[in-house]
Amino acid sequence: MSKHTAATTGSLIDKGRKALAKNQFSEAGAFFEEAVTESPRAHEAWYGLGEVALAIGQADTAVTFLEEAVKLQPEKIKYLLKLGELYSRIGLGKEGIKLIQAARRAKSRDADILCSLAGAYVRLGNWQQAEKVLQEVIRLPKPLSAHFCLLGMAYQQLGKPDEALTAFQQATAKAPRYPDAWLSLGHLYLDRHENDKVKTCLEKLFQLVPTLSTTLELAGDFEWVCGNTREAANFFRQAAESAPDDPRIHAKLAVTLVLCGDAIAAIDAMERAHELGVSEDWILEKLGALFVTKYWTPMARENLEMAVERNPDNISAWTTLLMVYVRMGESDKIRKTADTILLKDPDNVYGLMSLATWHNDQGRHKESLECLERARQKDAKLRIIYSKMLWTMLSASSSSALDILGIARAMDDNLLKALRRANDFAERDRNPERKIRIGWLSSDLRNHPVYAFVQPFMGHFNQAQVENYIYYNFSVEDALSQEIKAEVTQWRVVNDIGDDALADLIEGDEIDILMDLNGFTDGSRTEVVARKPAPVQVTWLGFPGTSGMSAMDYIFIPPDPMLEKRDWCSETPWPLPDCYGARSDISAAVVEPGLPCERRQTPFTFACFNHFRKGSEKTIEVWSRILVALPEARLILVAIGGKDDETIRYFSSQFEQYGVKPEQLIFRGYIARLAYYEQYNEVDLGLDPFPFNGGTTGYDSIWMGVPFVTWPGEHLAARMGKAVLENVGLNELVAASADDYVNIAVALANDRERLKALRVGLRERMLASPLLDGPRMARSLEEAFRGMWRRWCDSNHTGKQDA
Repeated sequence: MSKHTAATTGSLIDKGRKALAKNQFSEAGAFFEEAVTESPRAHEAWYGLGEVALAIGQADTAVTFLEEAVKLQPEKIKYLLKLGELYSRIGLGKEGIKLIQAARRAKSRDADILCSLAGAYVRLGNWQQAEKVLQEVIRLPKPLSAHFCLLGMAYQQLGKPDEALTAFQQATAKAPRYPDAWLSLGHLYLDRHENDKVKTCLEKLFQLVPTLSTTLELAGDFEWVCGNTREAANFFRQAAESAPDDPRIHAKLAVTLVLCGDAIAAIDAMERAHELGVSEDWILEKLGALFVTKYWTPMARENLEMAVERNPDNISAWTTLLMVYVRMGESDKIRKTADTILLKDPDNVYGLMSLATWHNDQGRHKESLECLERARQKDAKLRIIYSKMLWTMLSASSSSALDILGIARAMDDNLLKALRRANDFAERDRNPERKIRIGWLSSDLRNHPVYAFVQPFMGHFNQAQVENYIYYNFSVEDALSQEIKAEVTQWRVVNDIGDDALADLIEGDEIDILMDLNGFTDGSRTEVVARKPAPVQVTWLGFPGTSGMSAMDYIFIPPDPMLEKRDWCSETPWPLPDCYGARSDISAAVVEPGLPCERRQTPFTFACFNHFRKGSEKTIEVWSRILVALPEARLILVAIGGKDDETIRYFSSQFEQYGVKPEQLIFRGYIARLAYYEQYNEVDLGLDPFPFNGGTTGYDSIWMGVPFVTWPGEHLAARMGKAVLENVGLNELVAASADDYVNIAVALANDRERLKALRVGLRERMLASPLLDGPRMARSLEEAFRGMWRRWCDSNHTGKQDA
């Protein structure tokens, strides 16, 4: 090359460099191209062409140019590094690592080279090697905050959360104004459920980069896990505006809008996510979830079944479809779908919970609890696991009252206790005789059994003593909702309000006594109650057992000395003077006179119209003894899948092992309301399950003129039947033991005149009892509320109220 040519080539390269620095890519490319035309061995010009190609997104072309530069100057570190990084990005990972390692050999302690090498290992999925290289980086003099962030990410991928936490904390200490460090730390705290520390990270991020999509996305993720779906949706919407081409953010926005019930906006977000590359099965899954929240069950099923058809590996769609099958009572599909999920993911907690539901519906309580315990071992922070365990334990013969209390308290210790606010309500008027403001928290003040126990008394309070605020946690109000709404001071619809916001609302309303009518039923707001937004909190009706919550002060019980002992619950039991609850008039169904077995000329018929899941092993054994003693008698039972041959065979086998003949058993599925009541006219004597007695069905049975035998246990749900029978003068049907239960049932079947005498006027006795006396229940509740309020006013306000 002549001196003139070299000078000309050098000048062209300098001009190309200046143009490239100004992002003038066409001009830079022209200068570099002229340089290699002038001098084909001008490696810097080839390198410059590679940089231009990369800048305009032409990776394949950049490879050709950079390979030429490396061929001409194989020892040049920046050429090796640039081509190695490019190889790594386009899928030639091993080749890229070789080039970067060559650069490293030439300059072993260069942080940029080491970080490039770590990145190449990451793209190959070799996080172990990436960790080793990053450890070298942070041992160099003056490592950067970004280096600690990268190391923290490697630790996360390798399942080392504590080491990741240390690395991210070092990153924030190195550079307190480095947003990526706070972002990484915030996400890790979110995974660890350390919400107060997530808040600190978000405060820093909103100071540094308040409009950055990653900041807004983390804020949305945080509100999401806190149950504040409306607030989460607002943050995701802002993030989507900041990063309009990020499919992940649009997907999150769609999910939160689904849960908010904002159908049109949710569909728009789904469509945008789909445009950006989110799969069709994901869209169908989220549409299905939307319809689930709207209780449009057939449409939910249709979309979710299409989702799993298009992508059989979509576990989220399978789990939501399971919810639909559970809601529809399709036992066979519940089992098959749970098996499908667990085949793909043996530790999937939702698959385990659904399989537990299937076992529970068939009365297989031991197997159900084993599945739930496996799920709890996988995720001890998921409240629904504890809720399902508690419901199952109420029915299980093997679960004692202390066992149930232990699980309830474990839920409080692991999840709920940390949510409690440090609020002593110092500004609250402590006048013990003033008007008390009662808050009623429920999703069920509609066509639901809980409504039937609230409507009778709600309009009969002394308004000079009590005012009522309803916090209604459901998306739809029906005609029955309107009846209660007309009787109260305030009716607030709160299903779209997050847990913190709802707790703030209850505090702002200055609720004195908060009544939780859900407990652990669908639609509960347990995390709100755990925050203790009212001075006094009471659980009643929804879940017939202890909450285990340190934030819950009282539990209403029927008058029962055994329940008043408190050894079965975490709350202070407060006995209502007459009964556990007063119900509205139940049905217009007519009670046909006489014994059905005589009137219909049929075998003597026992029945239990509770769900078969209440049929514990001990219950089946005792009922079998009755049927064996009365070989001509029959028993009607209700179960999900009650018309399915396989289900019937299984249920029958549970009785047959004790000698019961198949023809003695009649299984039925769910039926319409009027037909449900009318079938009591087929029943001579009812049998109450144990340890989980019938609640609503006990009232129904007496209303329809059918007495029943019960055997009380050691906790609230196990003593419901006793409370009902005692109120209509049928104390003699309360058994003291399993043998006594059998003897009572067999004796009544053999003494029909005595049984007729017990049945005569049973509805009239119920009408005259506290069981249907709403005004009387209102007086009882007023007295209870006043007693609780006086006790709080007299206390030191620093903890749960003493008994």
